[in-house]
Amino acid sequence: MSDSDFDIAVVVGFGAGIFWFFKGFKVYREYRVLADTPEMPIRSIPMGLVEIHGKAKPAADPLVDSPVSQTPCLFYKVDIERYERDSKGRSSWRHYKTDCNGVPFYVDDGTGKALVHAQGAELDLIRTAHRDTGSMFPSSGEATAAEMVSYALSVRSPSLGEGLLSTVGRVASNGVSLGKGGTGRYRFTESLILPDHWYDITGTCVENPSPRDEHDRNMIVKGQNEPTFLISWRSEKEIEGTLRKRAAFHIFGGAALSIGCLGILLFRLGLF
Repeated sequence: MSDSDFDIAVVVGFGAGIFWFFKGFKVYREYRVLADTPEMPIRSIPMGLVEIHGKAKPAADPLVDSPVSQTPCLFYKVDIERYERDSKGRSSWRHYKTDCNGVPFYVDDGTGKALVHAQGAELDLIRTAHRDTGSMFPSSGEATAAEMVSYALSVRSPSLGEGLLSTVGRVASNGVSLGKGGTGRYRFTESLILPDHWYDITGTCVENPSPRDEHDRNMIVKGQNEPTFLISWRSEKEIEGTLRKRAAFHIFGGAALSIGCLGILLFRLGLF
């Protein structure tokens, strides 16, 4: 590595440390919000920020099929990574897109139910599928590699329309150029909200504008004034413990990285 490359790496490291440091305080705020919001039975929840724990149930809409494993679900999240080469020929997996979609669903804890619109939520779910188009041999009911490449591109550019699959589906998935720095190889990590599974939800309770009966008055969404909206398969204590550790890692790790990189820069400039 040349001196100029090393200096660039140090500057990037300093900036990354600052970013992680301030992100740590954001995570800590989320931890405090969850810790200060007690879990309540659904029949007793007020308007505003609430935490509930219950079993997911389908509402009026039919289930959706997840893009990777073709599993009927209420909501899915797919993190898409693309294998790319930089200007120096080095290859690595890089985040390409996150796709989330689904239908409104109920959460029922036995005391009552609340409709949940999961769009905009932070999803902490069990991974249900992990696929790489360069090495994927789909089983029955799973998407093929060509279909997954088509899906990745359609998420990025939905305006390409319905004809995308027939066009891109003819492209071999491994080693095909799909743009500058691209190899045509993608990796997909899928997680789902499934019917009859239990979830912990922290979000804003508002009045359901279209209740089906007198027991369908509450709806959980992402609030305008309080943006905390988390759907997790973990228990309340597990969520809080995870956020507390993540906040500490970001704050102290980011600070250490920034201070270390700043010290190196000052030393190389002869100021330290």
